Amino acid sequence: MKRGFTLVELMIVVTILGILAAIVLPEFQGHAAESKESAIKSSLHTVRAQIELYKMQHNGLNPGYWSTVGVSGNNFYYQFIGTSKLNGMSVSSKTPAGEYLYGPYLMQMPNNPFNDKNDVKMVSSGVTDFSTAVDDLTGWLYQKETATFKINKSGTDSNGVSYVSY
Repeated sequence: MKRGFTLVELMIVVTILGILAAIVLPEFQGHAAESKESAIKSSLHTVRAQIELYKMQHNGLNPGYWSTVGVSGNNFYYQFIGTSKLNGMSVSSKTPAGEYLYGPYLMQMPNNPFNDKNDVKMVSSGVTDFSTAVDDLTGWLYQKETATFKINKSGTDSNGVSYVSY
């Protein structure tokens, strides 16, 4: 004789699974947020270190410039993933050749873990409060005058610290 589960037994099992999910799910969500925060800090550390290396190799010239002329976010991007001349002019080639002897500094620009974007929004020179530049539309914020690189993310982390203050 074959015997199955009763409706009451199935309801008890489903209820227990629901209670366990309610207990465990917030714990996993907290770890996911902490993981993204850790990824942001690691990416910021890497890019900022490469900005310093770029400055050393280009006689103190901040990324974002060709000689003394400012460049667009796209050119800033190629200054890091491509090669550049001493004056900051860059090309997308990853192989140093001719006058383009410096770089690449990154194999690719890291993705912002919250919006999965890796493009860079250039921040105006007078801006000191980067929270006013945050719009969550690009991956990163960069101010060429100060060589300041930040995440383009509104809100605060699990400790109540503003992401853009990292």
